[in-house]
Amino acid sequence: MSSERPGIFFATIAAGGGHVAGAHAMVEVVEREYPKRFEMRVSDYMCELGISGLDTFHKESWRRALRRPVLARLGQRAIDAFPHLTIAVERRMVRDFARAAAADLQAKAPLLVVSNHGLITTGLAEAKHRFGLEVPVLTFATEVFNISAYWGEPRADGVIAASEDGRRRLVRFGVPDEKITVIGRPIRQAFLNAPPKSEARKRLGFEDVFTCLISFGGEGVGGNARRMISALLDSGMPLQVVAITGRNEPLKRELLLLKQNANRLRVEGFVDNMAEYLAASDVFVGKAGPSSVYEALAVGRPVLATGYAALNELGVARYVEREGLGSFVRTTEDLLREVRRYAAEPALMVQVARRCEALALASRTERFAHHIVRFAETGG
Repeated sequence: MSSERPGIFFATIAAGGGHVAGAHAMVEVVEREYPKRFEMRVSDYMCELGISGLDTFHKESWRRALRRPVLARLGQRAIDAFPHLTIAVERRMVRDFARAAAADLQAKAPLLVVSNHGLITTGLAEAKHRFGLEVPVLTFATEVFNISAYWGEPRADGVIAASEDGRRRLVRFGVPDEKITVIGRPIRQAFLNAPPKSEARKRLGFEDVFTCLISFGGEGVGGNARRMISALLDSGMPLQVVAITGRNEPLKRELLLLKQNANRLRVEGFVDNMAEYLAASDVFVGKAGPSSVYEALAVGRPVLATGYAALNELGVARYVEREGLGSFVRTTEDLLREVRRYAAEPALMVQVARRCEALALASRTERFAHHIVRFAETGG
């Protein structure tokens, strides 16, 4: 970090897109609330330090879990059943990372490190416990519901929980309650300040008809894409479908074949202006990944959750349905029913938008900035 301004270093793992997006959301809001006061950087930290074995193992494990969600669910149930054993094993796994991180951060001497991944948090706790790291570490435990025991590192300096449910589970897993502050989830500024629908449609060249945005996340997985999109296009409803396939090039090519027979389908790969796509759409359809869902809610769009990978995502799908922010659509028939309902009754979308506004996601995001800076300036 530069010596001109005190540094805040955000350490994460680029497994999927949610952790990286959350880190950038925190950077953006700190810079907005405290302009030019800190030097900040987001790092895919294990990769940056060359801890390639563990880094690759973790990222590939997550991709396998996305393809076979039952593995993710069974795995979480197993590690949650023995939380102390989970953390003990995790500490041994991250030992090399802890040693490298201690040397790296002692040399860079940031004012604060913010971790938003369980493996990173345990590694940095090991770095402080075994290898002399003296930099304070603040953890953001990103999962809103059913957070896993691999976040249960009791030696964390301080923890931001995304919900009361998260706080209760962290305490059960061994994190001292006095170290936990409940704030919520941070949202990137583009989603909090999305353009009006008409403007977004004009920018993207959308037709002015009811639009379903179907996102398959950064890795481009989730449900039977061809069946889901074909059902919408064949429904007889006057609509257009926009499919975001992420980094999944085979899926993009497969869906482009559908486009030959339907001029109401638009297929995109990985996009960096997702806020505009959400703003241009009427409903969001996709797996119940917390980042994707909360970004849609920030723009005020109903969420039609088509499925879930790990148990934390099941909690998100149920939350959306319980709070009247959308529906958990387990089948293609459920999806068609809900799309017809929103298309036929625009007032329902207005109601959802008002409920989304009541979530106060912008003010919660602002609280992240003040908490991070206070933690940094008081040394934890």
